[in-house]
Amino acid sequence: MIQKSRLRLVTAGLLLMASSALAFRFAWFWAPGIILFLTGAYLLVWATLGHGGWCRNCKKFNLF
Repeated sequence: MIQKSRLRLVTAGLLLMASSALAFRFAWFWAPGIILFLTGAYLLVWATLGHGGWCRNCKKFNLF
């Protein structure tokens, strides 16, 4: 189990979610905006519930 920086994960997640909000202003950026939002939400969940831990063998993070 390796440890990623929780502050960096939260920062990247919030920036991705904020950029997705900007993408919804223009109709042709909706699909990338949804992908950016979901990726940002994943990083936030990983940083908060997963405590930034990552298993190299199983390629997953533990929620608890």
